[in-house]
Amino acid sequence: MYRLLTLGLALGLLWPSLGTGQQQKTNEGDLKIDEKLTAEDPKDRITKQPHKVIDYKMKANSIYVIELKSKDFDAFLRLEDSAGKQLALNDDISQEDRDPRILFKARKDDTYKIIASSFDGKTGAFMLSVRQGTEQELKKAEEAAREADPYKDMIGKPAPDVVGEFSFNGETKKLSDLKGKVVLLDLWAVWCGPCILTFPHLKEWDSKFKKDGLEIVGVTTYYERFAFDKEKGKLSQLGKGKDGLKPAEEHEMLKDFVAHHKLAHRMMVVSKENDRLMQKNYRVEGIPHAVLIDRKGIVRMVRVGASPVNASELEEEISRLVAEK
Repeated sequence: MYRLLTLGLALGLLWPSLGTGQQQKTNEGDLKIDEKLTAEDPKDRITKQPHKVIDYKMKANSIYVIELKSKDFDAFLRLEDSAGKQLALNDDISQEDRDPRILFKARKDDTYKIIASSFDGKTGAFMLSVRQGTEQELKKAEEAAREADPYKDMIGKPAPDVVGEFSFNGETKKLSDLKGKVVLLDLWAVWCGPCILTFPHLKEWDSKFKKDGLEIVGVTTYYERFAFDKEKGKLSQLGKGKDGLKPAEEHEMLKDFVAHHKLAHRMMVVSKENDRLMQKNYRVEGIPHAVLIDRKGIVRMVRVGASPVNASELEEEISRLVAEK
């Protein structure tokens, strides 16, 4: 699957400290490592597939190009600092070039972790290479990432307002009333399986970042055809010929659903008319559809789907935005 080239804005001159694998040093600072990924290797926390970790000492204020190549599996490349904070990740350079690449500029001297993993569950041989990069390459990669983003024309612009009709876990508010907070707008529905898969992340972020100014706002609308058994914790569709849920009944169903999943963040229900307007304004083609908005009400990131990659990138951006004052 093609993804945007993800850049670490942290950089590094890299020296190896490898326990296994063959290392070829070509020029000063340039490295080539031949290794194998096996089914016995531990699972990566992002891809949930086998991975290997290569530790490198990186020196601040250098730019390096890290590339991972394999003919045996769909390669996935990540970069973390010594504390385990994710700094960059990439699956494919482009639809034509399926090998991942990261351009990295370190902010500090540290021992960083380059993580080579499989995205498709297959294993086999791979080559990891690191070479010195340039400011021009970094700028070009940043521009390419922006151009590849299907929501690039929304980034950096004011978030369209969203007007709620009913809410729980907080008062009914318009999105524009939340300026001054970092807002994660989560567009979801009770019938959406991938939406439910994101709930653990939403709960974690609400607990971790709310004190720093994060406001998660789940937004759904009236579907009128679903019932929820709070004793069994199961959703069911109303049979044919039965009248749809009235608004008050849908509110109670949603309250029971949210309570069952132990979601504490604000939930807002919009009218069908406002839902259609919101879908148009935010170009919603699938859910979960997550929009990160900064304290000034500006859209900073849009991600669609419940993939671990999306969750990781959203958490990184939340961390950056709550730090902005």
